[in-house]
Amino acid sequence: MLTPEQYLGAMAERIQRAGGRLNTVPIGPATAVVGLFTESVLLSTLNYCVVAAAVPEVSAAALYDFTGRATQHARANLVGTMGLTATSVVIAGLVGGRVHPDAAQAASAKSGNQFGGETRMVAVDLSAGQLHAFVGGKFWGAAMHGSINAKLTYCFPQPAEVYQQVQWQQAQQHPPMPQVPPPPVVGPGGPQPPVYPPPGHQPHQGPYGY
Repeated sequence: MLTPEQYLGAMAERIQRAGGRLNTVPIGPATAVVGLFTESVLLSTLNYCVVAAAVPEVSAAALYDFTGRATQHARANLVGTMGLTATSVVIAGLVGGRVHPDAAQAASAKSGNQFGGETRMVAVDLSAGQLHAFVGGKFWGAAMHGSINAKLTYCFPQPAEVYQQVQWQQAQQHPPMPQVPPPPVVGPGGPQPPVYPPPGHQPHQGPYGY
């Protein structure tokens, strides 16, 4: 099974690869991986704050609490004027060995529109290999909504995908021993039996007939 640290490590790699500013920030009792992005969509600047932390078990209460704290952190790092030229999108996720049904339901529920922003919650269940999040359709801003979904699914990969990546990386660090072919089988020493021409073929004669 994946460990929460391996999953968060894969997230940190993806945030950096996508051009985000990566930090680790204490949010509540947990140390969170935080990625900050700014993107221009139409006439607005989208401020993304992708936040994730590891907990033993994910409950709805823990997820709501963490998301609220993550939103405060995102608002403090906003680029632009909230609601006028800037939109704040917070994607907050908890990664745990088990996700309670109430947390899975909360994460998968349709997110409400807020003034100048949107908040998405993600619950990652490592033992079941499942990711719970809302990536359905919204009635406003198709371009903006598509951008949010793309960011969420990229920064929060499926656990199976991360597991394959970890396995591959471990294989690169510890390559299997090269297979050495067995030595050729050497017959017993001594004179080798003469090789006779196959039947039906005349023995090769030299220019003098022998």
